[in-house]
Amino acid sequence: MEQASFSAIDVETANADPASICQIGIVHVRNGEIREEWQTLLNPETRFRTTNIAIHGISEETVRYSPLLPEVYEGLSSQIEGATLVSHTSFDRIALEGAMRKYHLPRVKAEWLDSAVIARRTWPQQRDRGGWSLAALAAMLEIEFRHHVAVEDARVAAEIVLRACESRGVSMEYWLR
Repeated sequence: MEQASFSAIDVETANADPASICQIGIVHVRNGEIREEWQTLLNPETRFRTTNIAIHGISEETVRYSPLLPEVYEGLSSQIEGATLVSHTSFDRIALEGAMRKYHLPRVKAEWLDSAVIARRTWPQQRDRGGWSLAALAAMLEIEFRHHVAVEDARVAAEIVLRACESRGVSMEYWLR
């Protein structure tokens, strides 16, 4: 079976607006192994909701001197342009596209895969064992991580896809069809 190569992405947001990205994390999988990780804080230029701060611990003070999305766009887009890009649910894709529209940045072209959909198809019995949230799947697969740290969540999404491929005996091409 061909070894998977793809990238996984996760974002954290300041408030209910998906475009309010305050942290992005990416992991790059090459030949079935996580080879590189990248993470940055972003200043979303908006107010932070206390419930979001309680979830991820990032506040307006934390990102006060962090770059804006346009300042990291070139480096970010060079990592994901044309890639197979995994996120856990569509939230990260929606957030990234919304933030790019907010700053009038070109949309990054990538082929998106949803690790939650892949997990539901691979482990349907998980419905009765906690569902397919990132935390529930990490527990089932015995993956330790710090939830709501973007690069950690991206790593778990990548692991879910790798383990689903292994469990089903399929390559990434199977999920892309």
